[in-house]
Amino acid sequence: MQKRCPDCGKTLPAGVPAWVRGLRVADVMTASPVTLGPEDSLMRAVEVMRLHSIRRIPIVVGDRLVGLLAEGDLKRAQPSILDATEDDFHRVMDGTQVARIMISNPITIEETTPLFEATQTLRQTKFGALPVMRDGTLVGILTDSDLLKSLGELLSHSG
Repeated sequence: MQKRCPDCGKTLPAGVPAWVRGLRVADVMTASPVTLGPEDSLMRAVEVMRLHSIRRIPIVVGDRLVGLLAEGDLKRAQPSILDATEDDFHRVMDGTQVARIMISNPITIEETTPLFEATQTLRQTKFGALPVMRDGTLVGILTDSDLLKSLGELLSHSG
């Protein structure tokens, strides 16, 4: 007999417990993510991404989310080291604010969003991360890496 999701009725693959459909974003997100302000420089963003081994940074003013900076956007914005002098490179990276290239008003999700719904949103939008909110305040970030980690954990405990 095939197992079905108690919420939606879809057939579940063999070995996947029904409780998996009950997982919420809060169960797998990165809580209290590293953030920057819109006035921070691109160079600062590069430094923070390297220091914390991350590829996306929520941009906040106080506790209000105003944007999201992705590593790919940052790489596209920086001058090529093949074309620019070192001085030109540093002038652009130190003199350009994150606000200039960040994704303004990014798509967000609530921490109570079902994980399945969040993965569908990530897949459909082709984004690598979604800021996670609670009552209008940033509380986390859900990244493709968080999802892969949770998938690995689920598979290691499956049937």
